[in-house]
Amino acid sequence: MREPAVPAQIVLLFGLPRSGTTWLAKLFDSHPDVLYRHEPDIVHRGGHLPDWPALEPDAALLAEARRYLDLLLATRTLKTSGSRPVFSQKNYRSRLASHLRAALIHGVRALEQVGAGPLTRRLPIPDGIAAADWARVTLVLKSVSSPTRLGLFARALPGCRVIFTIRHPCGQVASMRRGEQLGAFEEAFDHDWLLAGEEAQAHGLEPAMFQRLPILEQLAWQWVILNERAVADVARLPAARIVRHADLARAPRAGARELLAFAGLSLTPATETFIRESTEYDGEGRYYQVFRNAAAEIDKWRHELSAEEQARILAIARRSRLVALWPELTAPEHGCAFSPAPADGHAGEGAIGD
Repeated sequence: MREPAVPAQIVLLFGLPRSGTTWLAKLFDSHPDVLYRHEPDIVHRGGHLPDWPALEPDAALLAEARRYLDLLLATRTLKTSGSRPVFSQKNYRSRLASHLRAALIHGVRALEQVGAGPLTRRLPIPDGIAAADWARVTLVLKSVSSPTRLGLFARALPGCRVIFTIRHPCGQVASMRRGEQLGAFEEAFDHDWLLAGEEAQAHGLEPAMFQRLPILEQLAWQWVILNERAVADVARLPAARIVRHADLARAPRAGARELLAFAGLSLTPATETFIRESTEYDGEGRYYQVFRNAAAEIDKWRHELSAEEQARILAIARRSRLVALWPELTAPEHGCAFSPAPADGHAGEGAIGD
């Protein structure tokens, strides 16, 4: 009988869109012991699960979530298994299997570019892992589509590690607005979904009022609502980290070492090479791109947003306990009940390299 494909460790890497998840996921993917799944919840949406599950889900929902996660972890389409850059050299895969897999990825991508996407979209990309070698694999699943399900998913995978990235509200909103203007997003802003959770209700957000807000304020409230839910989930988990986007950008090597260790991995030469090449890039940038000049990107929003726009975003952000992650933003007139857990490597740990 064939042995089940069970990785040594599973890491859930979550965040909002434009919060640095792709770069961090690719940092993990550069490690020779990591098998990476890129946003499989876009391939399989999981519409049968609640968008805003209870913070303490019951056994039936946990079992259903586990079945869905098993599907996500096994999804091997071009999107989930062939995101660029492709790191071929893995300890759990033979050199021949690595070359064949890389050739298949490039071939399927070429077919998509000539219009064969509908035929190849669900074509499986083999992992090329012998059953006995799964015990050395750390499987990393990245998502920006399911921040409200983070706690549910973590509880459905006992023993997993969770990393949640969060970006400065002005940086997040500026990047999202830029994406809206470029038409970079496949889906429209779903107001009804965003306002369906308790967080929106706690802030008194009504659909009619919300839809009248300018896009800048809508995006700021999106930052508040979704991050509040995810942080509340993280605070209930036994093995989770909250990582500020700017801390990783300012000290990528130190942050990488700490997060890899959290997942039971070491900083390897391959990962060090990726860090250097991806953060010191001086070529032309694109909206979706892993290789960037990190130093130039960190505070880009300060020049992209006017002082008045920054003030409007921060006025909303300061109504949330999340500003405790940025003490300099905490306004005396607003109480903040949230604070990161002690730096013991567990739930809600604060920022890296503060």
